Amino acid sequence: MLELSIYDNLLLTLLSFFTAMMTSIAGAGGGTVLLAAMLQFMNPSEAIPVHGVIQFTSNIARTWLLRKFVKWSIILKFSLMIPLGVYIGLEIFQSINAEDIKKLIGSFIIIALILQNIKFIKNFIISSNWYYIVGLFTGILNILVGVIAPLLAVIVKQSINEKKSIVGTLGYFGLVGNFTKIIGFSLIGFSFLEYIDTFLLMIPATLLGSRIGQYLLDKISNKLFFYIFQIILIFLALRLLII
Repeated sequence: MLELSIYDNLLLTLLSFFTAMMTSIAGAGGGTVLLAAMLQFMNPSEAIPVHGVIQFTSNIARTWLLRKFVKWSIILKFSLMIPLGVYIGLEIFQSINAEDIKKLIGSFIIIALILQNIKFIKNFIISSNWYYIVGLFTGILNILVGVIAPLLAVIVKQSINEKKSIVGTLGYFGLVGNFTKIIGFSLIGFSFLEYIDTFLLMIPATLLGSRIGQYLLDKISNKLFFYIFQIILIFLALRLLII
């Protein structure tokens, strides 16, 4: 276990607050920023499961606050295949080293950002049956790269047009994905109790950030927000690839 200093924990607490607020406003992305930042001073084998707990609490808050807007019709199909994906992801995760995982996460972030800006992808319409496959790959990638919300956002936007429905549905996807991730890492022996001090600081900050972000959801223009968000993500992804 990596010993986190009080300064590390305070930094993670601030990051939890701002990235939870970011996710509530945009629907996705805050968790990616948080994990990329955590990986600057934590190993993937620690950062990914710890991040899963923090995101799980954020997803609970977001799903509850926007429960009236969630598209339940696609959620069951998405959820059914996640356990199989988690199993496959854990088998792969245990066979590759930490540096390769960091590079995989950095590469995935860059690819997800590129896909978000390709016109063909933006305009591609998918049927609800595709969510079985989406759920399977969510389970796999949630273990390997920790965050796939930016890519899920691209997919969900092909099925849903209303902003609050997109944010709420993505919150539920994250809820299921992170819950199964926590179970998966527990089964292979990860001790979440060793990080209880970190959780006691980060979880309240995450819940507060989610609540404030939900309040700001209709008050902030997305254009400048996404521009700044993408610059931050590119910087963090490049650090994972280079360092």
